[in-house]
Amino acid sequence: MANLKQQLTVLPLPPHVQRAIAAAETLDSLATVVQELAENALDAGASRIHVHWHPQLWSVELTDNGHGIRVVDLPHVALAATTSKLPQNGDWMQVTTLGFRGQALHSLAQMAELTICSRHVEAETGWWVRYDRHGHVQAQRPQGMAVGTRVEVRQLFQDWPQRRQGQQAKQLQRRLQELALCSPAVAWHVLRAQKRWLHWPAVTSLGDRLQQFLPQLNPADLRQYQDPQIELVLGLPDRHHRPRPDWLGVAINGRWVELHSQPTWQQILLEAFGRSLPRQRFPLCLAHLHLPPSAIDWSAQPQKRTIYLRDAEQWQALLKERIADLLHSPVTLSPPASYQLLKTAEPAGRYRSIAPQPSLQHLKAVAQLHQTYIVVEQQDGVWLIEQHIAHERVLYEQIEADWQVVELSQPLLIEALTPEQVNRLQEWGLDIVPFGTCVWAVRSLPQLLESRADATAALLELSQVADLTAAKVAVACRSALRNGTPLSLPEMQTLVDQWSSCRQPHTCPHGRPICLQLSESSLARFFRRHWVLGKSHGL
Repeated sequence: MANLKQQLTVLPLPPHVQRAIAAAETLDSLATVVQELAENALDAGASRIHVHWHPQLWSVELTDNGHGIRVVDLPHVALAATTSKLPQNGDWMQVTTLGFRGQALHSLAQMAELTICSRHVEAETGWWVRYDRHGHVQAQRPQGMAVGTRVEVRQLFQDWPQRRQGQQAKQLQRRLQELALCSPAVAWHVLRAQKRWLHWPAVTSLGDRLQQFLPQLNPADLRQYQDPQIELVLGLPDRHHRPRPDWLGVAINGRWVELHSQPTWQQILLEAFGRSLPRQRFPLCLAHLHLPPSAIDWSAQPQKRTIYLRDAEQWQALLKERIADLLHSPVTLSPPASYQLLKTAEPAGRYRSIAPQPSLQHLKAVAQLHQTYIVVEQQDGVWLIEQHIAHERVLYEQIEADWQVVELSQPLLIEALTPEQVNRLQEWGLDIVPFGTCVWAVRSLPQLLESRADATAALLELSQVADLTAAKVAVACRSALRNGTPLSLPEMQTLVDQWSSCRQPHTCPHGRPICLQLSESSLARFFRRHWVLGKSHGL
């Protein structure tokens, strides 16, 4: 063994092995192949991208109407580490394009039969070029064509059959959706085995593109915000949430990414929504950040989906602030609940980009229904607010902002606590000490529980929850006024005013919707006030 160790020699990897490793890192699936080609098209300024996928032949053609490739550059585009996308000074930290590594086409030449047809915007004709496995020109000829580029990839992964496994169609569709979300002004047309598969016309915003993918969404269920730094679209938590985090993500400068740190982008988005969703449900929230190139380090991964971000906390805080702004106001133009109850659906128009709305005003409590719902008159209609969960939201946000523990004049005695439960209560600031065998004396309580007759039961409940946030939810729920409690008009108005000032007034901390909105336009339609009957009008 000793002799064997002495004989080991450090040698460079053969060039073909180096190229194979680089290609394998860059292109690991059909989806990444199409992504790389589409990103080249987007960098070329394309407004239309046509993809034709032949699953049985393992070939792909991607055609764009971008500015094309100069004929003098065509012999070099598939060589290793060649790119046209670096700034003139060569500083790759100032890159503003999607591609810049110079690896994709060279990797494709190794993994498939690669052909490119391109006509530059300044040229009178196009050129057809076929490349060998090393990225060198194998054949070329003039080609009549419109301005743009067509890349043909045939016999993809012919030497890597394991990369032909898996759910290729599902992965490809998702990757194309991600690209289309980042470029809403680009039209996409995708054929699968010569049949139309996907078709997304150009639109004006991230939210409009999302509706192409989720046509069942009602525009009134969404909020959208846009400024030079952030494009943001989200579903109101009382209207739309999902069983999986499938529409929860962040794009940066045209690419969907993940942070190379903790917390992840997904965790940031979930924190921004806070306790506003039902258990095991996820929000719909997509954000596209437009950051200075110097703020991003793409070097974490060859496919550039994991990044290092300078001053990540700054951008995360800004994103959370924008989400909080959109979640602040529950005002909607066409609430779907009224559609369902009154059967008065109106044509749904495209929603537009809006700035965050201010706190609610002009909400007038007018009655209590079944000692459970507060009837509110609003300038655009009538609202029903369930008093218990509205009060629960108010209390939760109060104790979330200021978790106060107060000393008791007379300690409470509590039995049958495990050491874990005791430690949990102590971590949350409660003064709890042994008081005999399996008995504990509690000398301080959360302020809201101080005067409650069921404080002991509340403590037992708190000791069983997972974390401090869940404890705050439990305290708010137990302390909120109960349905069936009669309220005077001033009491109702006070609760409505407090609720309307909440940061997230759509749902209670358990994710239940608080307010049912009946719009005036829907009421008018239901009662046919605009119908002409004989000579009279329903005015």
